[in-house]
Amino acid sequence: METRVIVILSLIVLFFVIYVIRLHLSVNAISNLLKELSSGNLNARLFTNKSGKLDSMARDIVAIIEKTNMRLGFAEAEMQRMEAILRGMSDGVLITDAHDTVILANRTFKKLLSVTENIEGKQIMDVVRNAQLIEIVRRALESWEIVSDEITVARGNREMFLIATAVPIYSEDSVRGIVLTLHDITRLRQLEEVRKDFVANVSHEIKTPITAIKGFAETLLDGALDDKDNSVRFLIMIKNHSERLNSLVDDLLALSGIELGDVKINKTEVSLDQVIDTVFMMLKDKADKKGLSLRKELPQSTQAIAADKDKLIQIIINLVDNGIKFTEKGGVTVGIDETGGRVALFVQDTGIGIPSRYLNRMGERFYRVDSARSRELGGTGLGLAIVKHLVGAHGWSMRVESEYGKGTRVNVIIDRYL
Repeated sequence: METRVIVILSLIVLFFVIYVIRLHLSVNAISNLLKELSSGNLNARLFTNKSGKLDSMARDIVAIIEKTNMRLGFAEAEMQRMEAILRGMSDGVLITDAHDTVILANRTFKKLLSVTENIEGKQIMDVVRNAQLIEIVRRALESWEIVSDEITVARGNREMFLIATAVPIYSEDSVRGIVLTLHDITRLRQLEEVRKDFVANVSHEIKTPITAIKGFAETLLDGALDDKDNSVRFLIMIKNHSERLNSLVDDLLALSGIELGDVKINKTEVSLDQVIDTVFMMLKDKADKKGLSLRKELPQSTQAIAADKDKLIQIIINLVDNGIKFTEKGGVTVGIDETGGRVALFVQDTGIGIPSRYLNRMGERFYRVDSARSRELGGTGLGLAIVKHLVGAHGWSMRVESEYGKGTRVNVIIDRYL
C-alpha cells in the first residue's frame, strides 16, 4: 500500500514538473515575442502547435499584430500615393507640422519661389522669403481659418502673380500644421490685359470711322448737299471711312476665325513664282500710284513648297501691302533666301523702318509704331497679327528685321522645299 502511494505521488510530481517546464517554455516564448514586438519588429511570430491557454492567447496576440501590420501597410501605401500626388501637382504645395517645420514641399512650390535647396526639415520662416506669403501664413495660424490672397513674386525682369492659400490643420485645442498652396495666375492676368486692350482698341477703331461718317452725313443733311463740290468731297470721305470700317470688320473676323481654329490649312504643292505674280497683279495699281516698284527675287533652285495656296497669298498680300503703305521711295521685294541650307520667304521694303525697341511687339493685335500715320494710311493694326497666326498654322516661323529709316524685312521660315 505504501509503495502504491509512493508511486502515485511520484507520478503526480513528474506530471507537475513536466507541466511547469511546458509552462516555463510557453512563458519564455511569449516573453520573447512581446520583446520583439515592443522593439518594433511587427513581423515576429510564435511558432507553436501546443494547445494550452497561454499558447492560444499568444496566437491571438500574433493574429491581432498581423491584422495591425496589414492595416499599417495599407496606410503607408496610401500615404505614399498621396505624397506622390502632392509632389506631382501643377500647383505649389508646402506642408508644415505643429512646430512650423516643413514636412513636404513639392517641385512646383520650389520652382515658383525660385528655391533650389532642400527645404524639408527647416522652419518655414527661414525658407519662405516673401513678406506677403509669411503674412498669409501668420493670419491662418492666428485665426484658425483658411486665408487666401493674391501675391506677386519677382522672376528675373518680370513679375509672377500667384494665388496663395493657407489651410490650418488643427485639432480641438491647437493647430497641428499648415497646408500652403500656390496657384500661378500670371497667364490669366496677361490674357485679361490682352482682353482689355483688345476691347479698348476695337472700340476706338470702330468709333473713329463711325464718328466721321455721322459727322459728314449730318453736315450734308444740314445743307451741304446743295454745295456740289463739298457734297462730293463729303461723300468720298464717307465712302473711305466705310471701307475702313468694313476692312476692320473683315480683319477681326479673319483673326477670330484663325484663333478659334476655324481656319483649316490644306497643304498642296504650291509654286512660289505663281503665287508672287498673283499678289503683284492684285497690288500693282496701289504701288503704281506711289511710284513704287514691285520686284521678285527667286534663285534658279527655287522649287514648289507644301502650303495652303489661298492662305499663302493672304500672307504675302498683307506683307506687301504693309510695305507699300510705309514706303515713299524705292519699292517692295519678295523673294527666297536659301542661306544656311534653309528656305525663307522674305518681303523687304525701303520704307521708314521700325526702331529696334519695337520689333518684339510686331504681330500684336492693333499694335502700331506710329498710330496716327497707320490710321492715315488705312491700316487696322491687324494685318501682321493675321500673318503671324497663318504662318504659325502652317508650322512655320516668322522673324522681323528692320533698321529705322532704311526699311523692313519680314522673313517667313519655311525650312525646306517639297
